[in-house]
Amino acid sequence: MSGLLRGELLLTIDIIIGLLVAEVIMRLKLSDIIMKRFIPRSIPAVTGLAIAISTGSSKAGAAVLSSSFSRGEISERSAIWSVLMLPLPSYLRRWPSTFMLAVSMAGVAGGVFALSLLLRSIIRFIFALYMLRREDGEISETHELSGARYSVSIWRKMLRTIPTAWVMFGIAYSLVPFADGYFREAFAGKLLPLSGWTVAVASIGHVSSSLALAGGAIESGELSVIQGIFALILGSGLGTATRVLRQNAGYYYGLFPKSTATKMLALNLATILPLIMMNLLFAGLALSLCP
Repeated sequence: MSGLLRGELLLTIDIIIGLLVAEVIMRLKLSDIIMKRFIPRSIPAVTGLAIAISTGSSKAGAAVLSSSFSRGEISERSAIWSVLMLPLPSYLRRWPSTFMLAVSMAGVAGGVFALSLLLRSIIRFIFALYMLRREDGEISETHELSGARYSVSIWRKMLRTIPTAWVMFGIAYSLVPFADGYFREAFAGKLLPLSGWTVAVASIGHVSSSLALAGGAIESGELSVIQGIFALILGSGLGTATRVLRQNAGYYYGLFPKSTATKMLALNLATILPLIMMNLLFAGLALSLCP
């Protein structure tokens, strides 16, 4: 219970601070001033600013987009695709250390695994950017809309969205252990030896522990390098649904209207699952071809 309460408190603080900072940015029109000359005209300036901010925190970038959306400056679809672009900048900042950790713990298998995660993030960013650029006409129209007509008081927005964020975070916090347990029971003993499934199951919860297990299993000869890669990718893929829910549901619902947040969650999963399947397909093909 203490972990749930602590998570709810941190989520609330993140949402409030993010919305307050975003409100200041939008009122001062910093997005137009800072980003107008550096991004294509078919992309809202606020999207460029949110991407830059998300290098430090994707939640802060989402808060900026939320304020712009509530003021009628970007469309719902633009807000959704922009939010789906935000994880990459912060991941790029962390990735070199992630790569070095993966290589030091699991050797070649860890390095390939880290590269597959980076490639997955880049492909989704490019796809979201493509979908956003298709909004050219819609963006032009929404920039001409009256902000006063669509603007929502920041305090009213907090009162309306934060309770929903609490509920969604609580649901995610409660469901994750059950989902992880289901994956352990449903797939144990298939496709991989027991040590491979130990790596995969560990990857659902903590990547660092799965990398350590993979490195040990490969070093001892229990797993080949290809099996180690497959186990790491498989575990990461199986844990994707619970991670998306746990990491994103709370602040999506805390920053955006319910219908918009629901679409964000759905598209988050819809855009990442095919890439996971592609990763698994290539890893499985390599696994079947190697003795």
